Amino acid sequence: MSVAPHVILPVETAARELDAKLLLAVHAAQRGFSATVGVKAHVNVALARLERGIFLSPNFHRSSDRTITAARNLGHRVAAWDEEGLVWLTPGSYRTRRASPPALAGVETLFAWGRQQAEALEPALAASSAKIVLAGNPRADLLRPEFRARYAARAAELREEFGDFVLVNSNFGAVNDLLGRGSAGEGGRDLSVVDARTRLGVPYLQHRLALFEAIVAALPRIAERFPGRRIVIRPHPDERPAAWAAAIAGLPGAVVRYDSELLPWLLAAGHIVHNGCTTAIEAALLGRAAISYRPVVSEEHEIPQPRVVGLEARSGDELIAMLSDADLTDRPPQEARTALAGLIASCDGPTASERVVNALEAMLASATPRPPLQRRIAGRVDVLRRAFSQHRRRNVVGSSVNPAYYGHKFPPTPVAEIERRVRFFAEALAFRAPKVQEMSDRMYRLTPA
Repeated sequence: MSVAPHVILPVETAARELDAKLLLAVHAAQRGFSATVGVKAHVNVALARLERGIFLSPNFHRSSDRTITAARNLGHRVAAWDEEGLVWLTPGSYRTRRASPPALAGVETLFAWGRQQAEALEPALAASSAKIVLAGNPRADLLRPEFRARYAARAAELREEFGDFVLVNSNFGAVNDLLGRGSAGEGGRDLSVVDARTRLGVPYLQHRLALFEAIVAALPRIAERFPGRRIVIRPHPDERPAAWAAAIAGLPGAVVRYDSELLPWLLAAGHIVHNGCTTAIEAALLGRAAISYRPVVSEEHEIPQPRVVGLEARSGDELIAMLSDADLTDRPPQEARTALAGLIASCDGPTASERVVNALEAMLASATPRPPLQRRIAGRVDVLRRAFSQHRRRNVVGSSVNPAYYGHKFPPTPVAEIERRVRFFAEALAFRAPKVQEMSDRMYRLTPA
């Protein structure tokens, strides 16, 4: 079956990945591809009316089983990467949580962040025909010097607003869930409910909750020690900001902010504090060092990758000492670059976007049989069922298809803003900017100029 040079790019979290997927679309347009870029909830129910092409799934988690199957039944080819495949506990736990056999069965090409993720996935791919490509991810491309200018003005605005601030980048979605799942009375948490949904295990969740509480406890001490500095809490997109707002109530100079892309915040911050967060890797790619705050240590339950590319503080005293070192953030450890090379294939050489487009062209070079009519009908029926289900649940509080939820993760974005970003990337690459058309709310079509 021959499909068009058309790549479909669903976006889960705009602040994390919209720019990266627009950059990929600009590269693809240079090679003759059109691209559909949009919020995942809308793209998934549009698959039956989109031009057949290559559906690039943002994950191969069990939540994508139906979508990948429907895409293939409708005649789309399927490639995939895992937006959350860069940091995890152990190879076994990663495969259990993120690598669903039904989803992988429908993937032709799988893009790995780097050697570490590829090796972790090998057992899961033993029964699959998917070709694994060490590509990196376009999110890493954005951290290269030629694209940092896109974020320089915003970083300058943040420094003007906050001065020499401490950025606390949070990653506690499992125990501070945006939709309130696992919440119990009077601010408590039922970790067994969280475990049933996430399969993370209660001991791990207990460890993450202890760390969350330890970071909350450290904030008053930071505020007292550095009365002239602002503390900015930036919650993970899947976190409930209200919990952080309650934690800093009464702390002078402390604010909770979740707006725009992460990269300007990383460029602007005087110090960056986290625990188990991809932030540390992104900071390292920018030549900066994030501090992993580890007052509660558990080698069994701690995510290792962010620690090997940055610094660590194991006590409140160590954290205060590091925050007192004005130049610390701009002195990354020498071993960081070596560690990054094992995590991200595109640290050097061709960009991830180039590697991905090369692989997409290779997919189109080999035809596959068109699905039989029965499968095509099944695909349409499945998409219609999903659209009906989304409509039925759109006003349900706590639903992932509630517009308030995905509006938090992908706010309405004018087509003029998409055009502005696309032009910047094209000019930085000396490419012709593709044409941008708004297809519907938070869905955009990019076509070669």
